[in-house]
Amino acid sequence: MSRATLVFLHALGSSWHEWEQVIDLLPGYDCIALDLPGFGDRPLANQTDPARLAHWLTHEIAERQLSASVLIGHSMGGKIVTLAVARAVSGGPSLESVRGVILVAASPPAPEPMDEDRRAEMMKWFAGGQATYEDAAKFVDDNTADPLPQALREQAIADVMRCDPEAWLAWLEHGSREDWSAQIGQIDLSALIIAGAKDGDLGEPAQRHLNAPHYRDARLEVISDAAHLIPYEKPQALAALIDRHAAFVTGTSAAHTHLSQPSQS
Repeated sequence: MSRATLVFLHALGSSWHEWEQVIDLLPGYDCIALDLPGFGDRPLANQTDPARLAHWLTHEIAERQLSASVLIGHSMGGKIVTLAVARAVSGGPSLESVRGVILVAASPPAPEPMDEDRRAEMMKWFAGGQATYEDAAKFVDDNTADPLPQALREQAIADVMRCDPEAWLAWLEHGSREDWSAQIGQIDLSALIIAGAKDGDLGEPAQRHLNAPHYRDARLEVISDAAHLIPYEKPQALAALIDRHAAFVTGTSAAHTHLSQPSQS
């Protein structure tokens, strides 16, 4: 049997690098971590709204001709994953390889809950071009329960600073506010939905009420001592949960990673 493939999408202001620690803990899988258009090393290419991003993701998966895959979306990436699989199961572009999804502190199909003063502050950071180091550091620190190790913190800050301003502003102004909940309905796939216990906007209540109802089979896990940047904050706990769900939905052997069950979930 060929190995299952995990396809990772990152959060707003991040890149594929946020998944490096998690991927290192998942040697039993083929892993593909993508930069979304306008983030990391991928140019924007006029792809800013969720519908176009979902189409882009579908194309990225289809051209790889995967046999069995699990889509994993963090924050902004979670909304794109949900929209892509919903369009596929309703007669859109085919995603035949997808066996399930994992949403990590995911933005929902409905408008993302966010304090409007904070949204305005975040938009101001990129209104005149790239964010400053101080603004990027504030974004990273505000989204973690405890300070990250310095090297990881610097990596996360650098990713924020190199975002395409148009991509950043488009998500905050439009993408995060778009409401796809009625069109998406309920998706006939198994989903693992993961929240950080200290995530203010996209924690357990938001995941339970705004994401879980859109999947036929949804299971919610909460990781304590984590806020929003879970891949950086709790990679071992996150990898163990990913492994268990991916093994279940793809029919492969459980515990590929030989990780202990996460005591903080």
